[in-house]
Amino acid sequence: MPTVERCICYDISFAELKEIADKIEADLETLSARTGCCTGCGMCKPYVELMLKTGRTSFPLLPVAELRRLDQSP
Repeated sequence: MPTVERCICYDISFAELKEIADKIEADLETLSARTGCCTGCGMCKPYVELMLKTGRTSFPLLPVAELRRLDQSP
């Protein structure tokens, strides 16, 4: 099964993003401003949000409908 482990637009892994987020206690907005993640195509945004919530850095490829649902949740 394919996995998603990085922001491809900025070639930064979720493990690297998690390390930065943990170090500076960043939320999504701060992490995006600092690294550029989630500001290119935006496809990594739901995964980065999951990373921040769960601490995981590798995710199964989610169906588009699930990505849209996650992107709309508060």
